[in-house]
Amino acid sequence: MAAGYRRLVEPRLSGLPNGVVVAWYPVLVALLGLVLIVLHISGTSSGANFRLFGTGVDPQLLFSSPKEIRTDEWLVQQGWVVSQAQQGFPLVNGTFPGGMNTTAVMELPSWDWTALLRPHMWGFLLFGLEAGVAWQWWIPGIALATAAYLLFVTLVPRRPATAAFVATAVFFSPIIQWWYGPNSIWPVAWAMLAMAATVWFLRDTRRWVRIVWAVTVGWLAVTTAIGLYIPFSAPCIIVFLLFFIGTVLQDRPWSKDRLGLLLRRLAPMIVAGVAAAGVIGLFVVTRLDVFVAVGSTVYPGQRSDPTGRILLDDPQAVGFLGALFGQSFSATSPNVLGPNPSESATVILISLFLTPALIWFAVSAWRRERRIDWLLVTTCLTTILFLAYMFVPGWDALARLLLLDKVPVSRLRVGFLAMTVVAVALTVREVETRAARVAHGRMPRSLGPAVLSTAAVVAVCAYVAYMIFTRDPGVVSATWLWPITLVTMILSTALLFFRRTVPVAAACLLIAAVTIGAAVNPLYRGIFNLNDTRIGQAVREIDDADPGTWIGVGESSTMAVLVSSGVDAYSGMQPYPSEEMWEDIDPDGSDEAAWNRLGYVRWVFGPGEPESANPATDQIVSTFDACSEFAQQNVDYVLTDGVPPTMDCLTLIADEQQGASSMQIYSVGPQAG
Repeated sequence: MAAGYRRLVEPRLSGLPNGVVVAWYPVLVALLGLVLIVLHISGTSSGANFRLFGTGVDPQLLFSSPKEIRTDEWLVQQGWVVSQAQQGFPLVNGTFPGGMNTTAVMELPSWDWTALLRPHMWGFLLFGLEAGVAWQWWIPGIALATAAYLLFVTLVPRRPATAAFVATAVFFSPIIQWWYGPNSIWPVAWAMLAMAATVWFLRDTRRWVRIVWAVTVGWLAVTTAIGLYIPFSAPCIIVFLLFFIGTVLQDRPWSKDRLGLLLRRLAPMIVAGVAAAGVIGLFVVTRLDVFVAVGSTVYPGQRSDPTGRILLDDPQAVGFLGALFGQSFSATSPNVLGPNPSESATVILISLFLTPALIWFAVSAWRRERRIDWLLVTTCLTTILFLAYMFVPGWDALARLLLLDKVPVSRLRVGFLAMTVVAVALTVREVETRAARVAHGRMPRSLGPAVLSTAAVVAVCAYVAYMIFTRDPGVVSATWLWPITLVTMILSTALLFFRRTVPVAAACLLIAAVTIGAAVNPLYRGIFNLNDTRIGQAVREIDDADPGTWIGVGESSTMAVLVSSGVDAYSGMQPYPSEEMWEDIDPDGSDEAAWNRLGYVRWVFGPGEPESANPATDQIVSTFDACSEFAQQNVDYVLTDGVPPTMDCLTLIADEQQGASSMQIYSVGPQAG
């Protein structure tokens, strides 16, 4: 059996994995995803609306519970998707006065040429809302797990089982699960796929294989770029670029003949890069007004974080290092790990723990053969660069050049996730190489790298445990499985340095990731559509009978109902301000600093003309008076979950009770007398 397995996983003559090794895991993951899509099952938290509009147990909820903190997904993304469906998937959504481009900044389905570049949106356009939500959820996840697997077996082709464990662990990493969404996942998936492609370009002599890689990587590069989420994209691009440099230098392109061969091998990748850059340029040029508007906003356009920011946000680095107690992310926030579960979510930092061993291996290669292992060197440099950005102030100009100033330190953690597969694979590669040399008597056995990296993970776990027990012991009671995470984190590092226990180490890494991240998102059938609620139906019926412009006053649920209904409204999550809309609300521009930002546009009752303020960076709360000039000229209907301070200029036309919610609809009219 052992001999048969060795034949099954035997690499090609090029040293790359054979077809069976390449295909089995991606096919398995794709089939599982397809089943879930057909069943309309996803991880959406849109069931959070059930707490307001439902009674008893949500029949669509299959596992775990909706996470209300993930408002970007269930309140914003899914609300605007439903709005798009109501309006027929237009390029410009007409909810806000002046409209909103649905293909720039927001990840929304529309009948536009850019839909070809967003494979995760095809489900909405082809199969409708129920299947579309599942399609949007699983397609990026399938790509992430597949990319992680392909990168691992590209570097270590005889370890498909280990690669499967590591790839699945990447999928269940806390930072992925808490930030789960297309624009968060594609940067990580693309970076790992591009790293794998780099090796294939240099080693595989078959032209068609390199063309397939080039088309795939180039296409998904555009998908990633137009997602426009720099906080995740910038770290992942840096990981890829340094890996690319290390891999190319590893090929020793010093001679003219070698350089020519290298360029010929990389030609498809270069062509794909140029083509991708051209498509991205076309995308930007055709939406230049949107990017100018976003760039001129107070937030996020003018955001720029200094180097060493972690010294202010997380001075003891407990949040950065705190995966050991990751179960607490949803239970006790805010806590010592961070202000909320998403900001607390980190990475199992095995790439950091393995850095001492990788440095050892690089030094050993130089001392033994006077050879620089460039891939080991650039991998270590990537870790050093990220740590320097987090902890070392004073080099802001270079950080801005790398776009790192647009990356909050809590998001930079995704860079360490993108490095996980590389660090583990390179360690396994070195362990196998050293074991072969020991067997031939060409190298003395050494436990040095194992001791260094195991000491690193033990030290980090001990430090985090001490900080949690002494500063915030409530976290401990909320993470009763933390001993499992502790043991598996240590074993995943220690056992990686022994050839026979490598699969066990990878399995331990998977167990740790599943313990922390598997129950973050629920399993939910379909989508909770606010248009199916009584208040949603009332809004549609009134607007269909006599179309007008709406405003939601009160909690975010009023905003959500109006957005989902697709009616014209002054409420919703704006990715950038509409000039026409804010010209109506604030004609003299006195509150521009408050509304010129990405944020939730909410309203509360207050006398006089609208006045806007920011209770949080991404929230715009304005006052509304039905008798104001703004209301009299621009607003026809008011949806509210509260009692107006006065009925002047308001007439009650609907009052709907459902579950825990109570909402009323008023028409706006002239002041009596």
